Amino acid sequence: MSAFGTDPVSRRGLIRLGGGAAAALVLGAAAASPAQARSLTGEAGATALPGSLSFDLADGSNAVFMHKPAWCPTVMQCAGYDHVNKHWYVAQVMYNPGDGVSYATRKREGDIAITKLSADGSTKLGRMYLRGFGHAAQIGIEPTAAGSAPYIWIEYDSEPNAAGDTGFGTKLCRIKYMGPAADQPPRSFHWDSAADRTAMDFKDRTPDPLKLPGAGTTLSAPRPVVDMHHRRVMVRFNRNGQLQCAVWDLDAAVAAPLGAPLHHFADLPRPVYSSQGFCLYGSYMYMLEGGAYTSGGPTDTTDVGTTYITKVDLNTGTSERALTRALKSLVYREPEGMNIMLLPDPARPGGYLPRLTFGFASGESGDRRVNIAYKDALV
Repeated sequence: MSAFGTDPVSRRGLIRLGGGAAAALVLGAAAASPAQARSLTGEAGATALPGSLSFDLADGSNAVFMHKPAWCPTVMQCAGYDHVNKHWYVAQVMYNPGDGVSYATRKREGDIAITKLSADGSTKLGRMYLRGFGHAAQIGIEPTAAGSAPYIWIEYDSEPNAAGDTGFGTKLCRIKYMGPAADQPPRSFHWDSAADRTAMDFKDRTPDPLKLPGAGTTLSAPRPVVDMHHRRVMVRFNRNGQLQCAVWDLDAAVAAPLGAPLHHFADLPRPVYSSQGFCLYGSYMYMLEGGAYTSGGPTDTTDVGTTYITKVDLNTGTSERALTRALKSLVYREPEGMNIMLLPDPARPGGYLPRLTFGFASGESGDRRVNIAYKDALV
């Protein structure tokens, strides 16, 4: 499912792109399009990000953990890591079979569960229910201090999609994780409740399209991610018929509503399959796409899956796209969400090493599990 208000490129769409562009999308690197080049050089306020190393998509993948349950039995949508307190936060559609509310209702209304997990995924430490927020296909985790709960960057103000079966957020906010401990009664938070907004330290951070470079007075489907290593926040959105993104300084974005960005990219490559998440590290964006196995997966060696990662150099517009077979033994194996995981660097006290992490939902319907894969080779 495309959870970003964006559609994958169809087979007919590939034909419209022309042989060279289509081949580049499917097989690997692609040059910047004219629109991308204009977004980088011709717009007022569009500045280059400091250049950085990037993750090697040819590097093999490993598991952070596999087969772990979240609080609800539904498909995970995204997971982010608090590197200061060593906790994972997993987002999914809220559904508790015993509470009398159907899964279809929860999904349509945009009710989200956030599960707090231990670093190895084996212990459920708490949960927070967000009512009417959206689908949480991409979230950002912002740690603050040891012993303190992180902030979550997430969509809100859910509206049903055209089919009327799934709610997606129309705006963007920053909230504090407020989930009770696992042995305490659960608590729900509503974005439109004044008391709940105060409790969550709720701040709207929907980008103002009039403060973005280029044409377009409206935007839709804003989705966030946080790059803690470089202290930046990225938002991806639809605007002017294009899939775009913008980057802000994190401290400035915390202190005040989003103004003019540090960087803006006006024409991101569209996915061939369903969008499943993205993240930012330095001057590179990573995009996850794909679907679950279609013909048996691990029991059918011809089914290699449709999970692809695309790397975009936000300064030059060049991109590289590669199939990943990470965690190929999983049953179902639907890609779900991306984030950067930071681990202490033994060679540099106080420093951190990054991992490009991406999730997979696995297991049978009614008992889905959380799995996190990673790449860590930089080039």
